[in-house]
Amino acid sequence: MAKLSRRKLSGNAAARLVSGESKKTVLRDVAAYLIDSGRKAEATLVVRDIEAMLADAGTAIGTVTSARPLSKGSLSTVESFIKQHDLAIKQVVLREQIDESLIGGIKLELPGKQLDASVKAKLDMITV
Repeated sequence: MAKLSRRKLSGNAAARLVSGESKKTVLRDVAAYLIDSGRKAEATLVVRDIEAMLADAGTAIGTVTSARPLSKGSLSTVESFIKQHDLAIKQVVLREQIDESLIGGIKLELPGKQLDASVKAKLDMITV
């Protein structure tokens, strides 16, 4: 089996996802390829590349971190914020994480972009 570059592997996976193929099937195939080719250590990089390529295709996949679980309304507001600040984004998929040390507010991470609007970050700026 010829070795695919990480970019080609990620591009293929992103194209399959955009075409509507099952996430489970695509990710299973990518994982199997990485394991079979002895490249498991590249998994995080491949995921990052796939997310960046999906963003280029109009689907932003990101992580929103807050001190407490966000309501559906708050998540909807975050999605609207993302779409307003990047007009190429048509769909938003958010992973939620809880980090009580943030005190309040949110941290938002998207491919190539980060926003820290947490109370902790604001307090850190004051004390620095």
